[in-house]
Amino acid sequence: MEKTSITIKGLEFPCYELDTVIVGSGAASLNCADHLVSFGHTDIAIVTEKIGGGTSNNTGSDKQTYYKLSVSGKEPDSPYDMAESLYNGGSMHGDLALIEATMSAQEFFHLAQIGVQFPHNAFGGFVGYKTDHDPRQRATSAGPWTSSQMFQRLYDEVKKKNVRIFDEYDVVALLADGERAVGLIALDKSKLDDETFGLCFFRADNIVFGVGGPGGLYKTSVYPLVQIGAIGLALEVGAVARNLTESQYGLASTKFRWNVSGTYTSRYCRAISAPTGTAATNANS
Repeated sequence: MEKTSITIKGLEFPCYELDTVIVGSGAASLNCADHLVSFGHTDIAIVTEKIGGGTSNNTGSDKQTYYKLSVSGKEPDSPYDMAESLYNGGSMHGDLALIEATMSAQEFFHLAQIGVQFPHNAFGGFVGYKTDHDPRQRATSAGPWTSSQMFQRLYDEVKKKNVRIFDEYDVVALLADGERAVGLIALDKSKLDDETFGLCFFRADNIVFGVGGPGGLYKTSVYPLVQIGAIGLALEVGAVARNLTESQYGLASTKFRWNVSGTYTSRYCRAISAPTGTAATNANS
């Protein structure tokens, strides 16, 4: 990475030039950085609003799920079958569905190897269960904080690999040259009171955009309060809104930001309409 400067109206703004910039620091972004270093790419940096401030590390549910190719039991499965299930959801192109299905087992075992505590049976097989619209038992969970475990273990790996992290930086714009993104503009929040207002630039041959979901889109949401989403930055410079993940709506707690599944919801609703006693206690245990 090379640090230079850009002069605008007599003021100097820092500019960082490097091979790859990863925007965001959730599980997906950290996993990307971890793999890039393993593949020999060292000229990379993560630019993030706040390490540990995103959805991966701050929201949970009674049944957080990692969705993968079925890897235990005798029920047959294949990347093509899983891709078909993903494609049938209506939010993903078939080629991307096939890539996600094919790579899902590899990434799952990577997480298991770095310490995410997915459950397994006495023979070492990682057991699974069905989720909504899933004809196979492809889901697995390490508990209600599965994604937080993923974040913590991947963050440990990124620190071991000495990946440069620009923490407390707000990305405010992407820079594009024709159809290709070539850089970004950010605000260093530790220097907002300086005469440059903390403005800085990043120029990169590759930009990975891992900013998560648009939490600020909704009036009531279980997204972390700090996460307002940044997908609009990509749309502003001409990105086409395709293969966007679908949103899920349901019962949730907003003070303690927690999602509940349909099964839990139905049990809870029965409990609050029942007399106080065993039924209510069991439903909330």
